Amino acid sequence: MHIFFNRGDIIYKVLIQKYINTITTEDIKNFAIKNKMPISDNEALIIYNFIKKYYNEVLNKNDQIFLLLKDKVRPQVYNNIIDLYNKNKTKYLT
Repeated sequence: MHIFFNRGDIIYKVLIQKYINTITTEDIKNFAIKNKMPISDNEALIIYNFIKKYYNEVLNKNDQIFLLLKDKVRPQVYNNIIDLYNKNKTKYLT
């Protein structure tokens, strides 16, 4: 089975990978605040570790990977993450 990506998909994924290398827990907290979903320091660390470890799965649309977060953050935070992912995957991961 061959998977074909258009050139924009590849460039976008490379840019994301470079950004992931520089992200901090403070960036995650600021993003959460900007999106009106404040999170605790512990939740920021959990999300940070999740992103660092599983960003490729997220970029490859493996929605099931988010289940790893479900019991580690508050339900409202988890639901907000899923909502943001669903909203942005059609915009950026087509």
